[in-house]
Amino acid sequence: MDKMLMILLLPLLVALLTTVIMKYQKVVWSLFFVVSGFLSYELYTMYGKWDLVYNVELGFKIFNQNVVLGLVNSPLGWFFAFFASLTTLLIAMFSIAYNDKKHDSKTAPIWLILIFSNLGIFFAKDWLMFFIMWEAMSTTAYFIIAHGKEVSAKAAKFYLSISLIGTSTLLLGIILVSNLANSFDIARSIDSVIKLFSVNYGLALFYIGLFVTTFLIKSAVFPFYMWPSKAYAESPDDFTPFLSTVMSKYGVYGIAVFILPILQNANIPALGKINEPAYMLAYLGAITSVLATLLAIFQTDMKKLFAYSSVANIGYIVMGLSTMSAIGIEGALFHSVNHMIFKTAIFLSLAAVIYRTGERDMHKLGGLVYKMPLTFMVYLLAIISAAGIPPLNGFTSKWQIIQALMSQRMLFVAIAMIFASTGAFMYLFRCLASVFLGQLPDKYKSVKEAPLFMAIPMTILMVIMLLVGVIPGIITKPIHVVLVSMGYKVKEATWTTVHSALSNSDLNLTYLFYVFMAAFAISLIMYIFSAKQTKVAQEDNYTGGERPEDWGTTPERFNFSYGFYQPFKQIFNPMLSLISFDRWMSSFGRIVERVSNALGILYTKSEGAILMLYIGIAILIIGGWII
Repeated sequence: MDKMLMILLLPLLVALLTTVIMKYQKVVWSLFFVVSGFLSYELYTMYGKWDLVYNVELGFKIFNQNVVLGLVNSPLGWFFAFFASLTTLLIAMFSIAYNDKKHDSKTAPIWLILIFSNLGIFFAKDWLMFFIMWEAMSTTAYFIIAHGKEVSAKAAKFYLSISLIGTSTLLLGIILVSNLANSFDIARSIDSVIKLFSVNYGLALFYIGLFVTTFLIKSAVFPFYMWPSKAYAESPDDFTPFLSTVMSKYGVYGIAVFILPILQNANIPALGKINEPAYMLAYLGAITSVLATLLAIFQTDMKKLFAYSSVANIGYIVMGLSTMSAIGIEGALFHSVNHMIFKTAIFLSLAAVIYRTGERDMHKLGGLVYKMPLTFMVYLLAIISAAGIPPLNGFTSKWQIIQALMSQRMLFVAIAMIFASTGAFMYLFRCLASVFLGQLPDKYKSVKEAPLFMAIPMTILMVIMLLVGVIPGIITKPIHVVLVSMGYKVKEATWTTVHSALSNSDLNLTYLFYVFMAAFAISLIMYIFSAKQTKVAQEDNYTGGERPEDWGTTPERFNFSYGFYQPFKQIFNPMLSLISFDRWMSSFGRIVERVSNALGILYTKSEGAILMLYIGIAILIIGGWII
């Protein structure tokens, strides 16, 4: 059997097997882990084998075109597939421990089908394969998000309704570009759209606009930035990191594989150093990152907070891609992987907290650093990385994107990214202070650290964040292969140096690591040899010394993180409510409901039936079929 076909079908076959042994849930989740590990290894062995192609002729035609489902191992597709598979492997290990009798969502078989569609998207050679896998991905994700709970089902329906809009634009776009190219092959359709820009600029812009809409919806870019706050919050806690880190990259991959080659090579008017559609993408990314940052700051639900955080990071990636420069695209792809790393660490640490406490409202928690020190350390390093602070991995990719924006003279977009990245520290610290610091509520004094199989992947992620932060070549070397395949001339990647958009200003991260380690060592010495410390008992400090029990309440009702950043909320709330996508969708939903009710009368009332009969007779008369 062809290797690519074997890799693609394996998770699907195992998914069918697991449906037979569903009562042995530990075995099912262990199989999920084994499959993820096997796929990661096989994908690793495919690196550099860019001649791997597999085609299946189905023997019939659509639009006078032979239907051929194809797979291809491209550098870009491999890059996303491999790092998504490694991320899934760590999540799968965590899921073995998480899915006990109390928490088991019984979604492993569906998740395996999702991995099947995930690989199909990244290796699709033609639009038919891409669309089939895209639909399989959207449908399976819907069932996992819903996972048999009423609240989750509502969030899943919202996700599916938004996805259907994207599916519709994708299908229309595929029909149009395939008809234009006389082929479903993605590479040929790219060439055809590039030529169309020289003939009919408006029509070509409409064509790529359909695809851009699909990809922006899937990656939750403005104005479609609201659905993750529902889907991420209500999805199974061990699935949320996959939803945030892997599934959010489908739109990014779509832009990189189809939109960027067109914008790079088509005859399109330029604004400054890049063309008009790229500028539009850049500003959509900027708006996304700023809005998502502001919304994250005001959340009390920690899963919703980091849903918006993920949206903000996708905004950074879109800004990097929109520069159409080697450094910008390198930074965007690098940040795609960095986001997989630190956001998986964040969501797994939060899942561990929820697993032990059953609570996700931040102001109801506190002091868990005493009970879950490892989980605290994972979260702490992850938010340092997410904030873009060296020597962890999140710094480098943000630095490259900002460099690229400045070199392309996209000043306002760069300012927006700096604002969003700085604001990120506000919500990252809020969750740290609310969940892990402060006073430990009495009801959580018996809480234990996360189980071993949860702790292992979180510890591995801690090591990876530091390792990639010091040795970025682990990620940048395959990125440079991708850039060369896209036609860019780039410097050879090294293990410890990242390239800059400016000449002679490359950054050696080993030296940066030494500087930070020296600062840490000095601080540690000062701490050890400082004045003798006296430990004091922690007391309630919210009530000026009064006992909450005397007021008929309890200390748990008081938390210093409740109403965090309230002054900022008063400043920005009018703007956020004005551009609320939720409000737009609600208004549109009410219009659809009224129209549906009006049309429903035609089918449910006798008067409506008579009216429909008269209309039908009139149509037949006008058409000349009777009389």
